[in-house]
Amino acid sequence: MKNTLCKSYFSAKIDLKMKISALFLLVALFQLNANNSYSQKFVSMKMENASIASVFEKIEESTDYNILYKNSTLDLNKRISVDVEKVKIDVLMDIILAESNISYEIRRKLIVLVEKENEPEKISTQSEKASKPNFINITGTVTDENNSPLPGVSIVIKGTIKGVSSDFDGNYAIDASQGDILVYSYIGYQTKEITVGNNPVVNVTMVPSVSNLDEVIVTAIGTKQLKDESGSTSSTIQSENIAKSGEAGVINALAGKASGVRIGKSNGDPGAGSSIQIRGANTIQGASQPLIILDGIPVSNDNIGGVTLSQQSRLDDINPKDIASVQILKGASAAALWGSRAANGVIVITTKSGQLGQKPTIQYTFSQSYDYINVRTPLQNSFGQGRNGVFSTSFAESWGDKITDRSGEPDDLDTSGASFLSSTTGNRYYPVISKNSRETFTDSNYDKVFRIGTFSQHNVSVNGGGQRASYFFSYENLDQKGIIKNYDYKRQNVRLNTKFQMTDWLSWNNRVSFTNTRSNRIEQAGETTNGILLGLLRTAPDFDITDYIGTYTASNGDIITNRQRSYRRQLGESENPIYNNPLWTLNEQKAPNDVNRFIINPELTIDPVNWLKVILRGGLDYYTDARSQFYPIGSASGLRSSGYWSQTDINSKEFNLDGIIVATHDFSNDLGVSATFGVNFNDRKRVINTNTISPFAVDSRLPTPDLNPDQAASSWNRNLQHIRSNRGYGILGINLYGQLFFNFSGALEASSTIKGSFFYPSVDLAWQFSDLVGSSDFLSFGKLRAAWGKVGIQPAPYKFETLATTGFSNFGGSFMVDSEKGNPNLKPEIKTEWEVGTDLRFFKDRVGLGFTYYRNETKDILFAVKANPSSGFNFNYKNAAVIENKGLEVDLTGKLIETDDLKLSINTNYNNNENMVVDIAGAETVDIGGTSKAVKGYPMSSFFLPGTLRNEDNSLALDANGFPQLDTESRVLGDPNPDWRGGIGMQLNFKGLDFSFLFEHSQGGDFINRTRVVLYGFGVHKDVAQEVTLTEDLVNVNGDVILAGTTVRGNIADFGGGDVLLDESWYRGIGGGLGFNKTNDLFIEDATWTKLRNVTLGYTFSGLKLSKKLALDSFRISVTGRDLILWTGIKDVDPETNNYGVSNAFGMNYFNNPGTRSILFNLQANF
Repeated sequence: MKNTLCKSYFSAKIDLKMKISALFLLVALFQLNANNSYSQKFVSMKMENASIASVFEKIEESTDYNILYKNSTLDLNKRISVDVEKVKIDVLMDIILAESNISYEIRRKLIVLVEKENEPEKISTQSEKASKPNFINITGTVTDENNSPLPGVSIVIKGTIKGVSSDFDGNYAIDASQGDILVYSYIGYQTKEITVGNNPVVNVTMVPSVSNLDEVIVTAIGTKQLKDESGSTSSTIQSENIAKSGEAGVINALAGKASGVRIGKSNGDPGAGSSIQIRGANTIQGASQPLIILDGIPVSNDNIGGVTLSQQSRLDDINPKDIASVQILKGASAAALWGSRAANGVIVITTKSGQLGQKPTIQYTFSQSYDYINVRTPLQNSFGQGRNGVFSTSFAESWGDKITDRSGEPDDLDTSGASFLSSTTGNRYYPVISKNSRETFTDSNYDKVFRIGTFSQHNVSVNGGGQRASYFFSYENLDQKGIIKNYDYKRQNVRLNTKFQMTDWLSWNNRVSFTNTRSNRIEQAGETTNGILLGLLRTAPDFDITDYIGTYTASNGDIITNRQRSYRRQLGESENPIYNNPLWTLNEQKAPNDVNRFIINPELTIDPVNWLKVILRGGLDYYTDARSQFYPIGSASGLRSSGYWSQTDINSKEFNLDGIIVATHDFSNDLGVSATFGVNFNDRKRVINTNTISPFAVDSRLPTPDLNPDQAASSWNRNLQHIRSNRGYGILGINLYGQLFFNFSGALEASSTIKGSFFYPSVDLAWQFSDLVGSSDFLSFGKLRAAWGKVGIQPAPYKFETLATTGFSNFGGSFMVDSEKGNPNLKPEIKTEWEVGTDLRFFKDRVGLGFTYYRNETKDILFAVKANPSSGFNFNYKNAAVIENKGLEVDLTGKLIETDDLKLSINTNYNNNENMVVDIAGAETVDIGGTSKAVKGYPMSSFFLPGTLRNEDNSLALDANGFPQLDTESRVLGDPNPDWRGGIGMQLNFKGLDFSFLFEHSQGGDFINRTRVVLYGFGVHKDVAQEVTLTEDLVNVNGDVILAGTTVRGNIADFGGGDVLLDESWYRGIGGGLGFNKTNDLFIEDATWTKLRNVTLGYTFSGLKLSKKLALDSFRISVTGRDLILWTGIKDVDPETNNYGVSNAFGMNYFNNPGTRSILFNLQANF
């Protein structure tokens, strides 16, 4: 039993209180005149059959505008329907007042209504009436580009104030004269004009406008800001693009869609975790993933696990179909309000919600996916187990005899002694005296492990709202079966988002979700002989894995049941099979986990006056993760051959509380000011309890408490992490002339992981120069921007004190001082970043182009530095390292065609990042994981291991026989970081048909395939099964001369000194096999790859009537290909898979579980 003792350190520091109080007082005084530069120039509203008075109230509640009018000038009780999204206030007022005799004037934040001047009413004479043209009653239906009805479309006779609006089903009727021009307008769509003719039926299809759909962005604290007024860069991914990816998890759905963001997939396992890296690596041993903000509160994206089992990303607990948008805040300026948690960027997720006045709508979606291995390792089936061309079961390698040279008769067996009786088929096996069979099992063995994976997802959502309340409800049921048999992943998710407008000045939002995730994971290789691929790929081609378990009968008659039969122990004669038979890994080893997660997010908004808003927001993210690993007696890997069971229970809780005040004021038409002040209290606690039993006293197939009653066989470990922090933050925004936008922000933070408080400032500037020079048909919008900020990474908890440990027998079991010395002077890692860029839009916003250049430096990076042995400690934990990143990001969007029936748009992104480890406090390297290290003067995650000796010109230093020589000293051999990455996507819509695709490309970088290194040495890779007939005398690595005309197994190579023979002696030596002392640099490849990330073809049917009472608004069917095609020069493996899972280490393959390509069928019905 091991326990960790520590002295808890947290206090509400007096100096922080004083600073926060002073800041609060300053803002409180400023509120008398303050104003928000993020004033809502764009409005979204959906109200059905509402009075004009209630519409005006809603405008005042949701914007900074006041409406001034005389009661006598307007019928406030008139009922209208409004359905707009992200429109300017003047457009909304035009719709509201379209059928009235009222005009308006906007004076900054005041909307003044006045009665239009009309001519005196005339009494028409009979002759005048007769001379008027006859009216035609025009009727019709207005639909969108998908043939869905559009309610609330304004239809006005041009040059008059006479008009109507379409009803909920898009229908309308208006009296007009022949020759009149009907003007159809709707927010977000192009205005259309149609001349009235003889036909009384006029149906109209509206075409979406080409204006920028991403004007509003969500900030780090969950408030909204106009993108055109922001000096920081961010990327927005809308719900439809997430849904079209067909991914079960949120993280993978982001791949290729945003510049500066690298999504690293672990493998194709169901629910496998993926890493997110924004603008390069910023830390060495600290947290490497961005902060996740869900509807304004931080939530966990834990990736607890190891290399033997695929990690799971807790972000993937969220149902992708619940997401309205994902905002990626890349720079330090945009993320600074989160202080020491924001150095790796911030991802802001907004979930869907209902709308006030919205009729209930139901959406049902069914998805069915079929998953296939995208890259299969080529194995040979020409040579049998053994060495030096001779069959033998005593060796691990397959350098035995040529299988086709065998007689083809049954094997000669020794039936006089030991044997193995299969429990699966009843076959009995004896020692082989002479191997005669020509049968091979490479393909059949593969098929016994792999299958076509499936993915079934049912999702239903209901949303709507009345005058005072709105709601969004969803339920998801996901069942995924992996490409590896017995690997599964199941997720059920329930969400309810509600909003109550209790009074004109008080609203209550509440978001609640529950997720249950269950899976059975199969051990991948990593560094263990229990792994599924390690056992499968090393197995000799003439060994059938079918009969993996049975009864071993020794030559003396002893009988042992439940023994494992593997190619290294073909009779199950040993408790340790050395390498698992892959079917033993699949069927006998168990690794289930069960996760239950609650996220609760209440929010109270108070608008006491039009210039002041108060937000009180709480959040609780709580999950439990019960997981176990069970290895029955007879499993491979050392002590586990005697039986091993561990039960781990993880309890994680994060409580968050924010109080936010937003004040706004315009001092003049040219000057607007805003002030935002907030305080945050955060409490994170995670407890991991692990109970382990090993060895077993009984041979059990199931984990039970009585596996071994001996206390010495049991151990218990408890890991506790508890972090508390409080933070005060403020934003000062200045708007000059509607062109210059300044934002100054700062966060003052104290945390239990450090002593004292730390300040994180930021500033950004945006200049809309197009307002000064004037827009044109060519340049419709132009903005220059610049930003600077500081963010941090907290130390791990309890590092400022030296801890004590127990659990050892030394000195009667007393406490021992930990080997790592505590450091009371720890500081957070500090990342300072600046960026400059521009956002341009051309041809009336049809084309958008954005450039960003950034540079950042992270100082005081924390890691364990080796201590002087005389100190009594092995390591000192200290602030010591420095890392730099710099790069360029480019985003291009274009709406190339916009007509009633045809729409074509493209989007592309490009980014390059240069990373450098500037200093690591004199250490040679710092371990990141496996072969990946932090090395001074090199990029993070560089490969650091032995390779070949080199000359001064970097050519190979050859021995006398012309072969490379091994340099046993490790050095940097390669860099996995790409030179640049990019994506290009296209969206085509023709009437009800839609087609889209997304390519992602990664250029450059290095990849080391250590799986191939090992398989060469074991003689099972297809590359080493070649036979060549020599045309000249050649020498092998041992100096042996093989005469011309000889046919040998091997390959001919020239390392720079002439042709040499690569035979068994080379591949089983420094040219392959186990261990790191190999010619590893010869296995490093260019990591360039291109993937067809996504391609979708769909069709939408509208207005389907199923019965008299039930009709479909729309019904969509689609088929999606996911990662269908991979172009790469890398052999044998998908370069995206990562042996180290979610970490800063990547670019190496060592028996990773493979990636997948998928076909997804989707049905979506909207009622």
